[in-house]
Amino acid sequence: MSASDLERENRELKRTLRLMVNKAESDEAILTGFFALELELLRCKRLQQLLETVLHTMQEHFKICSVDMLLLDPEHSARQLLTEENLQQHGHHLRFLDHPKLLKKLFPRRSPLLGTIQELPQLRSCFSHIEPRGSSAALPLMHGDYLIGALHLHSHDAERYSNKYRYDYVAHLASVIAICMENCISHENLHRLSMVDMLTKVMNRRSFDQDILREISRSSREETALSCLFLDMDHFKKVNDSFGHLSGDQVLRTIGHLLRSAVRKTDLVARYGGEEFAILLPGCEKPQACELAERLRGQIQALIFRSESGHPFRLSASIGVSTCHPAELPDWSQASIANELIHAADTAVYQAKHNGRNQVYAVPFPGTPLYDQLAHA
Repeated sequence: MSASDLERENRELKRTLRLMVNKAESDEAILTGFFALELELLRCKRLQQLLETVLHTMQEHFKICSVDMLLLDPEHSARQLLTEENLQQHGHHLRFLDHPKLLKKLFPRRSPLLGTIQELPQLRSCFSHIEPRGSSAALPLMHGDYLIGALHLHSHDAERYSNKYRYDYVAHLASVIAICMENCISHENLHRLSMVDMLTKVMNRRSFDQDILREISRSSREETALSCLFLDMDHFKKVNDSFGHLSGDQVLRTIGHLLRSAVRKTDLVARYGGEEFAILLPGCEKPQACELAERLRGQIQALIFRSESGHPFRLSASIGVSTCHPAELPDWSQASIANELIHAADTAVYQAKHNGRNQVYAVPFPGTPLYDQLAHA
């Protein structure tokens, strides 16, 4: 072999080696990015955070035109964890199903679907917004042996997803997403249960104590009012004594439902203790809070309850009102404002009881001139 042949072979070997090194470095970068994405998914604790990662971060990571998801949610347990704003944010990229029929039709053998849109016409019925050009990968989301959803990746490149190649890493990612989905939903639902009063289905005192601090912070930033109502059922002990505790529980359930249906979505209703309820009204001035309190008092007075034996009876409620403007109290801590707002509403309930019950009474927030006059009266 001549020197020129050896030199040419040497150059060819070096070129091949460079290609192999570049391929190895590229594969390592892809693998590193894949593991980073997997860790990001596993760190998600809230459903909205997980959906944001799946539907948006994955799109950027894989450099594709869209990521879509179908999610089986027959009991609406997932939808209840998302706000209207969340649902609008994801738009047609997120679709909930009440029945597994569509998923079973899409994945009869529980295997991924890969190819161009022309090769996979069944995808059009599930993801009607996708463009006719390009290729797709539709992967079943499995929890054990059960189909819980589908993940759809779409690229403008017609060769991106094809049955000619294996996509083990994408299938593995779908498995991770399915596990994370179930974990997030379970975690959030357990958290919600810990914040709900199981008898009345309104929030419990623990939730109220946390939310009032958050609403004080929000009111301070937005320079708005924050009102608090305390509602105490009049002569409630007589219900338990006369008709039994089951009748008393039914009264509390009815009141909880009435209060939830009478307030805005942004308001917080909580069972503060026994037969006492607290309602937090963000962005609500004192006149509007008193107007709502009077309306609630009238609605409760008009209710006809029935005992376990069918005996009809009525009840009334005394309601206390307090309002504060956190932005006007820069030297106060959030905890101090919360304590005084609650104390003022509780004082107002006591005054309403003292004045004869079945009425609304408002107490000025501590630190105002009117409150100081009342305190020294």
